[in-house]
Parts: sequence; C-alpha cells; structure tokens
Amino acid sequence: MQASELRLGNVIYEGGVPVLLDAEKLISIIQGEGAHYTPVPLTKDWLTGANYNELEHEYSFPELSQWALDPDYKEIVFNGGYIATSAPVEYVHQLQNFYFVMTGEELPLQI
Repeated sequence: MQASELRLGNVIYEGGVPVLLDAEKLISIIQGEGAHYTPVPLTKDWLTGANYNELEHEYSFPELSQWALDPDYKEIVFNGGYIATSAPVEYVHQLQNFYFVMTGEELPLQI
C-alpha cells in the first residue's frame, strides 16, 4: 500500500483492526513508519450497500449505474455500448476512491 493511493477517510487496517485513515496515520505511512498499517481486502462483508446481480455475478451501486464490481476478477467494469474498460480493485480503499471520483460522495461503509 502506497501513500499516493490513499485519501483521508480511507479504511485501512491498523494492527489488524479496521480504522479510518487520518492525517497522523497518513504522515506515518509517507515517512515510511507505517508498517503496522495494511490495506483491507475487499470482501462481500464490505459490500452491504451494493446490489448483487446473480446472473452477471457482479455487485453494483445505485449511484454508479453503468459500473459494476466483479469480485472474481477483482475489477470494476464499465459496459456502455461497445466500450469495455476496467479498473483493478482488490482493497476497500480502492473501491472508496473510485466511488468518490465517480460520485463526489464518500462511500457509506460500516466499520
């Protein structure tokens, strides 16, 4: 996990416990002193606000109608006409960042 891929408010592990990233933690990671901070793997438990499409085996959020999360390939896919693009997403903070970029809102998560 690199500091450049993190935003304040991202969910990370601190000693195995999920916490929100604050300025102090981010500075620690930037300074190379954040070994006890690790990314949180994206599991079904973190997707409680998403809708699951059994036919496509994908999760989607109402706010991101053209995008879906494919948990098998660990990517977010866009299907619109003939365009098919993807963005890798393996960790909770990656999904949070994508959601924020696309909606301008924070992804509601329960910690």
